[in-house]
Amino acid sequence: MKRFFASLLFASLLAAPAAFAEFIDVSSTNPHYASITSLVSQTVLEGYSDGTFKPDQAVNRAEALKIILMGTGVTVGSSSAGLLFSDVPASEWFYNHVGVAVTKGIVKGYDDGSFKPDQTVTRAEAMKMLTLAAGVTLPDADTPFNDVALDAWYATYATYSKTWNIEPPQTDGLWHAEDPVTRADLSEMVVRLQTVQSSKISFDEAANWLRTEFSTVDVSMKVPFGWGVKQDGVGAAFLLDTDNGQVSMLSPYENGGTLLMTRYSNPDKLATTELFNSIRAHSSLPNSETTLGGYDTLILEHNDATTYREWYVSLPNGALVNFVALRGQGAYSKYVEWFFNAMVASIEYVSTTSTDMSIDEIVSELRQSIEVDGMGNSMMALLKDWELFETDSIGVGTGPVDYYYSPSANITIKYERSFDVILDIRDGKSSAF
Repeated sequence: MKRFFASLLFASLLAAPAAFAEFIDVSSTNPHYASITSLVSQTVLEGYSDGTFKPDQAVNRAEALKIILMGTGVTVGSSSAGLLFSDVPASEWFYNHVGVAVTKGIVKGYDDGSFKPDQTVTRAEAMKMLTLAAGVTLPDADTPFNDVALDAWYATYATYSKTWNIEPPQTDGLWHAEDPVTRADLSEMVVRLQTVQSSKISFDEAANWLRTEFSTVDVSMKVPFGWGVKQDGVGAAFLLDTDNGQVSMLSPYENGGTLLMTRYSNPDKLATTELFNSIRAHSSLPNSETTLGGYDTLILEHNDATTYREWYVSLPNGALVNFVALRGQGAYSKYVEWFFNAMVASIEYVSTTSTDMSIDEIVSELRQSIEVDGMGNSMMALLKDWELFETDSIGVGTGPVDYYYSPSANITIKYERSFDVILDIRDGKSSAF
């Protein structure tokens, strides 16, 4: 029964975006967007009457229990077990949810006879409720994160979480078991577990990353949520260790990382084999060849205090792109290394523009389409390196307003979704219109 239900949920996950009604506070750049849309499509979650979802709102025990039971396929029928608690009257909406969960051993009350339905749920509590509701086989307790002791009551649940990548550590490399769980957090946990139960493999962290085009090096690739990008001259994707005050992407602190990108145009049109042999001849580092995205790739293994790895990728236009991965060696560094590999593995060759027009000509066309309804998407398609960096909600009767930046043209577009219209254009990257 669990396996069949998981298959249905996985199918629903794949089809979710088509059934999703937009929330003004959840854009596609939200790291939990895919999970939220999936649970809304499954009718496990819904938004509020003002058009918001409130992704950062903490979840209490009653709310978490409802989401987890529905998300794991537990049937909520009539149950009188809720009467065991002084604060769970039969008139409350969560009465049967609590009763069923208690009967199945998913939750317990407190020594004073209360259930505390309004109490905020922590990461450890949510993970316990989720795994028990799903009926998964838990591993032996381990110390998966530096802040999870072997004898902690939640060690087994944290171990399962890391093994299957249900709830990864924060960017400091720690799990923070006592942190409150938000609506977005819980959505992510539930959908990841659904996906794992269907696929039988650890959740792919890169599955929902958004693709970014790096026009200076002729490639696009998926970039992790929360990472910054740079496209002026040298391309880069980076994670600053803000907890420790890192300000420069070129000097990663212990939990930071930077993927630098440069392009060699190969003016002499040398064959890939010649290029790779030349690189090998001038390096004593261990190396290997592979293909990434269908492109021949040479890998150099650094693995020193700062530099992790280099990739040389041969593109269809004859150019060679060099990726250099720099990282610290803190508790989060192994995740940063995984991110590096996933990013480079996702690369695709692209040209800067989709037409034969020059950048100046394209910008001129875009400016002529300002405030022309129904033309936004078609005009923006003239450039292929747009980055959505901010979304605002405006007055009643209009939809969200997005701010897109094009590094190749160095302009920002203010775009309104409901009328598919470019509202304005500014030079540089800024949402101050």
